[in-house]
Amino acid sequence: MNTRTVGPGPDLAPRRLRGQSPEEAREVGTELYYPHRLLVRGVGSRFEMRATATQVGPVSIGTLKYTAPVTVETGPYQNAYQVNIPLNGTFRTTAGSRAVVANRQRGAVYRPDVDTAFSGWDSPCTMFTVKIDRCEFERITECYLGTQLHSPIDFTLPLCVDTETGAAWMRSVRLLANLSQSVSAGPLLIDHMVEEMLVSLLWASEHSLHSLLMEKKPAPASALRRSIELIHAIPEESLTLDALAQYAGVSGRSLQMSFRREFGLSPMQYLKSVRLDRVAEKLRQPETNDCLVSEVARRFGFGHPGRFASEYARRHGEKPSETVRRASLL
Repeated sequence: MNTRTVGPGPDLAPRRLRGQSPEEAREVGTELYYPHRLLVRGVGSRFEMRATATQVGPVSIGTLKYTAPVTVETGPYQNAYQVNIPLNGTFRTTAGSRAVVANRQRGAVYRPDVDTAFSGWDSPCTMFTVKIDRCEFERITECYLGTQLHSPIDFTLPLCVDTETGAAWMRSVRLLANLSQSVSAGPLLIDHMVEEMLVSLLWASEHSLHSLLMEKKPAPASALRRSIELIHAIPEESLTLDALAQYAGVSGRSLQMSFRREFGLSPMQYLKSVRLDRVAEKLRQPETNDCLVSEVARRFGFGHPGRFASEYARRHGEKPSETVRRASLL
């Protein structure tokens, strides 16, 4: 088995692994995913398994390929939810008693308490994989919906990614995976993007909690006021929707509706506007120089310099460097 690590740092660096025999492939698959049974169905075929994996907080994002037809059977995952979607080709998969032929338009979400299986690779196929820590996913779900889970979220098959909500979820996953290429990704950005991706999955799929998503119960004015006060008090802290909702004593979903009704923004968009204003305040100080712009931006959760500059310009009508130059003339 050949294992190679590349990337900017140990936490977000994508791993590339290869199993050149069924035994090595099982070892790699168990390390990255779960214990499983692997049956190679191609007689005399050259066998190799290749996988990549990027760990970002409670989420592992990667790809999986086999060079020969295989069937993989797994018992209950127990501690994780899993999403598998072909980037090309197809595979057949089951989750408990449910079955689907997955392709680029539809994949599968697996709950943690049922047997699963997939088979394919009779023709080339690259499987896109997302493994999600069960405790964190269920915690964020409980806070977002204001409910208590007594059993795993019961996802149905398939997960359609050619819909508006499905495509939005795929974009959020890719953005999260791309953090592995950014040396400036900080905890504020990571926490926000993980939460956004998990909430987006709830909207993109059919499941046992879907009716709760449709409820329209905005948070009371007092809860909205408390969350706004917290945002203005500590905008540089890791304020996720989860954190704001808990502080305000309401569900994340109801808080979202209140912000939309009052400001036409989500809580995270409102937080971003406050952070951009605080960055502007710092840049207007005479002692600030161009070298400190990226440092100030990172402090308030802006990890991508180009994206930060464009967002700053949209809100303040000038580039960050222009704010610094004007401040230096005072």
